[in-house]
This record gives sequence, structure tokens and C-alpha cells, in this order.
Amino acid sequence: MSSATDAAQPPAAEPLEVTRDTDVLILGASFLGLELLHQLRRRPQGRGLRVMLVDRHRRHGYLPLVHERLCGRLDPGESEIDTAAAVDADVDACFVQGEIVAVDAPAKEVLLASGLRLRGRFLVIALGSILEPPPAIVGREHLVRYKLADEQESATTTLANLLGPDSAAVASADPPTIAVVGGGISGVELAGELAHLTTERPPGWQAPQVVLVHSGKRLLPRFAARVARRTSRYLQDQGVVLRLNARLTAAEPTQIRLRDPQGERWQASNMCFWSGGIQPAPLIANLDLPRTDAGWLAVGPTMQCFPTPRPTLPDVFAGGDAVRVIGDGGQWPTMQRAIECIWQAAVIARNIIKLSEETEYYPSGVPPLEPHRLREDFFHGISLGGRSLVVYGRAMVDVAGVNTWFRRFLMRSYFARYRE
Repeated sequence: MSSATDAAQPPAAEPLEVTRDTDVLILGASFLGLELLHQLRRRPQGRGLRVMLVDRHRRHGYLPLVHERLCGRLDPGESEIDTAAAVDADVDACFVQGEIVAVDAPAKEVLLASGLRLRGRFLVIALGSILEPPPAIVGREHLVRYKLADEQESATTTLANLLGPDSAAVASADPPTIAVVGGGISGVELAGELAHLTTERPPGWQAPQVVLVHSGKRLLPRFAARVARRTSRYLQDQGVVLRLNARLTAAEPTQIRLRDPQGERWQASNMCFWSGGIQPAPLIANLDLPRTDAGWLAVGPTMQCFPTPRPTLPDVFAGGDAVRVIGDGGQWPTMQRAIECIWQAAVIARNIIKLSEETEYYPSGVPPLEPHRLREDFFHGISLGGRSLVVYGRAMVDVAGVNTWFRRFLMRSYFARYRE
């Protein structure tokens, strides 16, 4: 019989869960992470594997059309997926929301800020990349990033406050000026969409003056020169001011400083988007894994982080924006596009399944795995506000309506494959 003192004590709390084990632990639940789960479940041998995906965000927007979301042409609810719900709908998978603070690759163990530890037989790193201006830019904190979910939300709010009916700029005779820094595909698409606000915009908004800044002599340096010329003409026809061969050196709330062959000058800018290039996610620098000189994770054609003839850690994989593939001829070119994630995820899934059929630690040796195949190019749809291009190599087709429809079709198809 319990004493009165015992009865007054609260019931003992259950021990806190400190470690959760799984078969496949995936760090990052955006393009590659979700696609890997999909590819595992497409194959009978992969359906019995327990899969855990970890990410800071429960929802993810469709990045190829983020410029249309920012400018209100695409409804946010239509262009994002409830990642956590899609994962948890799989009875043998689970989504864990949390901030990753440490990764022990040899142990295939991850520590979250909450104190929870996760461990898998297979570890897949799909941490992606970030938009990050170089430290040399003075006042870079004033530049707007828009790649991650919280950045997109903040950028959308800032843009609405600048152009919406309650903006202080409404009373001004001159429209606000928005600068976009970066003449790659992300920069030209965002500049084109901002310019399209002259024709189509949310109720009460005003159209801005758009300035596109690029450090090179022509836009779209990865594309053929004729594509760059057509792109420049379409943007200028829509009122975009091009500042080519100009480098951003400083940013302030209402202006940016540019350096070109004629010297330095200030350019009015009520809002400045950074589209000047991506960097590895910060956590990657702290991982005890092979990296390139630029800081990206280095993987072999099998997408393993340790692709030696006798792999020391054969169960550690990586893919997506975070990686560069190193083959016999050196570093492979990368398009840094969602389609590459789909190809890589299929290879990783097949290799994990093959390894899962072996005894852990491989007493008979690690079996040969399937290599990823290099694809240097794929069709590109370039959205330029009211105009657009479909490009493959030097070939170029101007089909604005078809391109817009097709890109939305791709978005809906992408979401559908994970919601099934």
C-alpha cells in the first residue's frame, strides 16, 4: 500500500525519447528528399524500408516558379506542397521538423536542436543551397533573398508593402525602383515578372521601375549568345533597365552602389533582390565529408560521399544542389535544376535497395553499384514576364502561352506524384 506521501507525488514522467532509428535517414525534404522517398516506394524491394525525412520547414514552394509567387501571379496555396503531410501519409515513413545542429557521418547519426538524435542504416544528405551575397558587399543585409520558405514569405510581404495601396510610394510621382542583381536564369525571370506588373498585377498595386544588374557583358552566360540577345530585347521591350558589366559593391535601403568600367555610381533602389548565385548550405561546411574547393559535397558517380574502390562508409549518400559529382574526368558540370534531383534520386534509391539486401557492414565486400549518368543539358523554359522562350542548346522557340501552361502542368504533375 502506498503511503500518503507517495500518493501526493505526481506520476513519474515517461523517459524522453533521445534516439530514433530508421533504415533511411534523409536530411532535407525538398526536391531530392521527397523524390527519393517516391523512388524507393516505386520498387517492391524499397517499400519495406523505414524512411525518415528531416527538414526545418513543413511546406515547400515550387522553386522554378517562385518569381510568379512573389509577384502575385501564382497563388501560394497552388504552388506549394504540404511536405510533412505527404511524407506522413506513408505508413513506413515519417517527417521530423527540426534544426540540424550536428551530423556524425560515420555513425550515420544526426542531432537536432531539440536534443533528439536520429540514426539510420543509410544516411542521405539533401541539404540544398542558399542564396547568399558575398561578404565583400557592404550592407548586404539589405539585399532580399527568396529561396527558402521563410525568405519567400518575408520577400512577398516586403514587396506587397512597397507596391501595395498602403505604400508611401503611392503618393510619389515616380514609381518605386526595384533592382535585381544577377543575370542568370533566376535573375532574368524575376526581372521579367516584376516588369510584367505593368500589365498584370494584384489589385491596388503599382508597377515598379525594374533595373537588372549583371557583372558580365551579356545576360545568361550559360546559354547561347542568340538566346541572351533575345532575352535582353524582350526585357528591354517591357521596360527593364539593363546595367551590364556592373558589379554591386554596396547596398542601402534606398540605393545601391555599382562599379562598372566608367567607375562607381549610385543607383536608386527601394528594394534589391539578390539573384547573383547560390552557396552551399552553412551546415555542409561542418560535415566531416569530402568537399570541393568551392565547398560543395563531393560525391562519386554512385552518389556516395566516399566512393573509393573499397568504400569506408558505403552507406552515406548525397545529392541535389548540395553536391558536385566527381568522375574520372574531374568534376561534372551541373545544371542545378530539379530534373537533376529526379535522376539522382533514382540512382540513390536503386543503390540503397541493393545495399539493403546485403548484411550490414558487408562481410563479403560492398557490391558494385549503379553509376549516375552525366546529362549536360535539358530543355529550359525561360519566363520573361509577358514573353518566354523554350531553349535547348542553340535551338530557341518563342511560345509564351504554351510555355506558361506547360510549366504549370509540370508543377501540378510534380506535386501529384507525392500526394498519391
